[in-house]
Amino acid sequence: MTLGMKKIMIEIPDRISKETAQYEIDRAFSTDWISLHWHISDVQGCTKVHMSDEDARDILEELDGRHDASQGINWDTINYYVERWHEDQEEEAA
Repeated sequence: MTLGMKKIMIEIPDRISKETAQYEIDRAFSTDWISLHWHISDVQGCTKVHMSDEDARDILEELDGRHDASQGINWDTINYYVERWHEDQEEEAA
């Protein structure tokens, strides 16, 4: 039996290569992988002050690149990076 296929078009940021995007898409639809996702709203929800979408994205990017793989990303790690962001905001304001 042949499965039907759908063709879609997506736009990817310039910083992501076509090959990397294809790899991530292939992984997303494979039953051989599992992936957990965090959203900017998760990061923004850890602070009582306004945080821009850009700042939240920066935190997610830093979490992705610097987290301890044996610990993963969890609420504690997100809160740690949000606290660091707060400290940076206070320093810039001073």
